[in-house]
Amino acid sequence: MARKEPMMTSATGSRRPHRGFTILEVLIVLGIIALFAGFFMARFDSGREEELLTRASTEIRGFALKSKKRSFTFRKNQYIIFTPRAFWTSENPPSPGDFLGNPQGAGDELFKVPEGVGMQIMPPGAKEWFKPKGHVWTFRSSGLSDPMKVRFTVGNSYTLLSFNVLTGLADEETILE
Repeated sequence: MARKEPMMTSATGSRRPHRGFTILEVLIVLGIIALFAGFFMARFDSGREEELLTRASTEIRGFALKSKKRSFTFRKNQYIIFTPRAFWTSENPPSPGDFLGNPQGAGDELFKVPEGVGMQIMPPGAKEWFKPKGHVWTFRSSGLSDPMKVRFTVGNSYTLLSFNVLTGLADEETILE
């Protein structure tokens, strides 16, 4: 007995034997898959940049708040010390050896800026951004701090933090490209 081919109903309602997909249908599906893959790959790349920027900005925010609270609570100046690839907190004014890359006076906390992330600062009185080579950010026992702007960059993406002298909180601007 001969086998019957399975029948398929087309969009127009006509019945025809099922022979598979046309080359046009396959190309359309492959085009849609390629479009979605490109979209998600671009999103994944910026996700990595966003993760690096978020980590660095979260750390400096935390350091600033802790230093502010400690300075007011203990009535003693606190410091955040910046070098080109790290920053850390200290209860004592830094000595020149603290800026040589291996911080002697690093207090409770030390944050090494991740590879691929650039860090620049703009302390009070500065007219342009620069890479820190031993800058000290002071939090005074009165509860006030020096005004400070910190910028982290990854490629063309960046996060800019502007710290308030009274609250120690930062206004943030993040641009992901």
